[in-house]
Order: sequence, then C-alpha cells, then structure tokens
Amino acid sequence: MDSEIEVDRDACERTPDAIRTALQRRPEWLQYFEQDWLSAAAEFDRAELDRVVDKWFPFACACATPGYLDQVEQMAKRLAEGDTEGMVFRDAEGNAYDAENNPIDVGRCP
Repeated sequence: MDSEIEVDRDACERTPDAIRTALQRRPEWLQYFEQDWLSAAAEFDRAELDRVVDKWFPFACACATPGYLDQVEQMAKRLAEGDTEGMVFRDAEGNAYDAENNPIDVGRCP
C-alpha cells in the first residue's frame, strides 16, 4: 500500500475559529461542531466550551492535513468495493494484520 499520511496535530490551531475553518472540508462535521459549540455557549459553561474544542480539534487537524482525508476516503472506497490488496491494519499495540485479520510482518509502528 502507498505510504500513509499521518495527521499533523500542528495543521490547525486549537481555537474555535480555526476548527470551524478546518471543518469546512466536511460540512456534516462542521454542523455537529456548531451544534456542540452553541449548546455549550448557551449555558455559558467555560469547561464545556473547552471540552467541545478538545473533542473537535483532532477532526479539524485531520481536515487541515493535506491529503489525509483523501487517503481515508480512498481507503473507505476500496474497502466498500472489497479491494483490500496490500492494505495493512494495526491494532493498538502497532501489530500489523491483513484484511482477514492474519498477522503480518511489516515492521512496528514507530
């Protein structure tokens, strides 16, 4: 499989405006962010506003990382079509598996 693009956690600032801008790439995510944000703002709850930013920040970084969502969307399309040739899946410990969940030796995640 082609080299994987990693999410750049510096691709987006951890601010509501930056998150809002980044999420424009995925309008449905932007809509959910706005709902969460407005709900927290209506309560004037600073801790809840911070929680909303923390929740949506990784999604914003994914949107702002060049090529990342394209890669994910291409992978989802291939999976839907049953094309898993060369795909490598990793568990939480970094162990590699093929699409049939058979362990494979391709090296460990750094």
